[in-house]
Amino acid sequence: MTDVYITDRLIKVIRERQQTVTEAITEGSVPDYAAFRHLRGKLEVWKEIEDELRLLLKKRDRHDDE
Repeated sequence: MTDVYITDRLIKVIRERQQTVTEAITEGSVPDYAAFRHLRGKLEVWKEIEDELRLLLKKRDRHDDE
């Protein structure tokens, strides 16, 4: 497997997880406010992971260009 495959697959998984959490929140299947807060926290963590991965990729690309 190449780095590109792993990176693309990881980004796809992250987005799928974000979508799953978003759907749980927006479709009203959250039983109470505590569960809602838990899901919002999960969504924020997935977003942070995605942002961090993108930042690392940018750094790698800049390093490869040098």
